[in-house]
Amino acid sequence: MKNFVLRYGIVAGCLSVTLALINWFFVARTLGKNASEVVGYLSVVVALLCVPLGIKYFRDKLNKGVVTFGQGFNIGIGITLINATIMFFYSVLFFVIEGENMQAWREREMSPVELEEVMAQLSAMPEFMTGPWGQGLVIFLMILLVGLIIDLISSLLLKRAVLPTPR
Repeated sequence: MKNFVLRYGIVAGCLSVTLALINWFFVARTLGKNASEVVGYLSVVVALLCVPLGIKYFRDKLNKGVVTFGQGFNIGIGITLINATIMFFYSVLFFVIEGENMQAWREREMSPVELEEVMAQLSAMPEFMTGPWGQGLVIFLMILLVGLIIDLISSLLLKRAVLPTPR
C-alpha cells in the first residue's frame, strides 16, 4: 500500500476517534441525543476530508499534476477503508466499555412510548447486531458508505488528465 494512503487513512481514523470521544464525553452528555447525532455525522465527514486531501497530494506532489478518476478512486477507497477499520475497532471497544452507559443515556432521552418501540425493534434484531461486534460493523459500513460518496465526488472534481506539452 502506498505510504501516503496509509498516512492519510490513519490521520482520518485518529481524527474520527478523537471527535467521537469529544462527542461522547462533552456533546452527548450536555446537549443531548439530537446534538450528538449531528456532531457524530459531521465528525465522519470532517475526518473523511482526508480523502480529497490525499488525492490532491498524490496529484500535485507525486504524479506531476495528473490524476485519473480511477487513481483518485483507488486512493480514496484506501483512505476510507483504513478509517473505517480503525473506527470498527474503536466502536467495538467503546461498546464493550461504555455500552451500558450509552444504553442508559439513550433511554433517558426517550418517552415511554418511544422506549417501548425501540425495545420491540431491538428484540426483532439478531442478537449479534445488538452487541459490540454488530455495532462496530454498523459504524464500519456507515463510514464506508459516506466515504464512497466523498470518494466519488473527490475523484470527479480532482481528476486532471495529462496536460498537453507546448510545441
